[in-house]
Amino acid sequence: MRNYADQIASSLRSRGHQVFQITAPVVFGKLLPKGHPIAKWLGYLDQFVLFPPLLAFRAHSLPRGSLCVLTDQALGPWFPWLSGRPHLIHCHDLLAFQAALGLQPFCQLNRSGRIYQWWIHRGFRRGRCFLSVSKATQAALEPCLAQSPLLSEVLYNACSARFLVIPKEQAIQILAAKLPEIGNKPFLFHIGRNWYKNRLGVLAIWEQMHLLGAPIHLVLVGTLDAPMQAWMRQRKHLAPWLHMLQNASDQLVVALYNSASALVFPSHAEGFGWPILEALACSCPVVTTNVAPMNEVGGPAADYIPPAPSSPELMESWALQAAQHVVMVLARTPKEQERVRQLGLGQVKYFQLSTWEDLLESHYQRALALQEAT
Repeated sequence: MRNYADQIASSLRSRGHQVFQITAPVVFGKLLPKGHPIAKWLGYLDQFVLFPPLLAFRAHSLPRGSLCVLTDQALGPWFPWLSGRPHLIHCHDLLAFQAALGLQPFCQLNRSGRIYQWWIHRGFRRGRCFLSVSKATQAALEPCLAQSPLLSEVLYNACSARFLVIPKEQAIQILAAKLPEIGNKPFLFHIGRNWYKNRLGVLAIWEQMHLLGAPIHLVLVGTLDAPMQAWMRQRKHLAPWLHMLQNASDQLVVALYNSASALVFPSHAEGFGWPILEALACSCPVVTTNVAPMNEVGGPAADYIPPAPSSPELMESWALQAAQHVVMVLARTPKEQERVRQLGLGQVKYFQLSTWEDLLESHYQRALALQEAT
């Protein structure tokens, strides 16, 4: 979110707007080293005790015609100190809040998590102007609001210029330094850590491909959680085909997208779905879930599979169907591959930074005008 806020600030400043970025000071949080069991609680003092009066003072001292922006709806607890000023709230996803309401069958929040989501919702529900990163997020947002918004628009994220097609030799050289065991072997790719990424689904699809007689390597960026570790312990024969990376630089991720046979991304849900867009920009085939926002971002360039069932008894048949689809994607002729590649590059053009900046400025100006008129 800090990068997102910086991108907003940089874009607006480049267009002649004055931007002030306000974040919680780090005072108590510096008293103990990171990782200390009490350190996070001292950080809460910075956020919830020191920051509110500072935010209220800064908001009150802003010149007339200013727009106060929350760059994430998760900043809702601080919204009451801005609610009397013209404002706009960016919404990225409502997945945690939906989980708190029991609307996400694959995620259960504990009591403290539910309370925190209630607190976030209690703040942002009073907003009047919103920008959502997808139609799916917009649709999830509007029933959560206390009143009909003055403005609720979709502003798709912009694809970073660092995700692009690179020469094959360059990609191989980058991978050789980090994954020498891969070499020129075909592999599937997945990146992500959150519960909604359905990483067990990725493993299940991959296993079914082996059972279908189409063995292939799998590269995962993100650590194996406990359920995934238990899954792998029962399938030790697959271990040589699995390659884990806890972290990966942007350069390595670009090389992986450029080299992978396909990105397998069967998410249960997303706010936006960054890897889909990044993969398409690198000419990597994408197989993802046929629900919004995945099909919003992938458009005609991605291949789609049904969402994973919540019933464990149905997972094997779902994984088999998905694996058959992935096998079909990998069996395309060079001509078909080139056609899909061009579709992907064409889809990425809808997510250009210049378009995002134009719409951002326009929506901000409209939000300010609507609130100053009321």
